[in-house]
Amino acid sequence: MNAGGKGASAPATRGGDRDGEGPYPGRVTAEKTWRARTSTGQLCQHVTICDAEVGEVVEVTGTVHTVTLHPSGGVESFEADVSDETGMVHLVWLGRRRLTGIVPSRRISARGRVALRDGRKVIFNPEYELTIPGTE
Repeated sequence: MNAGGKGASAPATRGGDRDGEGPYPGRVTAEKTWRARTSTGQLCQHVTICDAEVGEVVEVTGTVHTVTLHPSGGVESFEADVSDETGMVHLVWLGRRRLTGIVPSRRISARGRVALRDGRKVIFNPEYELTIPGTE
């Protein structure tokens, strides 16, 4: 946690004040909104794709544009390009041949750590949720 210097903001990565612990219960000290936890309990922030920074654990929501299967050349993978109104991210599931429901034009929310591959934002083996049509 930040020692409290004026204007200083450290990324919050643990429960602390967000979970009602610490000296200021219920107070959020980070500038970004913490919305969810991954299946391993790691906090992730819901951001637009353009605001997803390399190295951060984030949740992004967008529309699937393309899906690709890479069955040969080492490890097979199922890949999807997802975009929102601000940018595009490449989702890669290593060792998978298909994922039911991930098809072009489907809405998806994905959580994971952002990396760069060939100059593009990518999330490897993200957790994901598909949006049921008509519930947005």
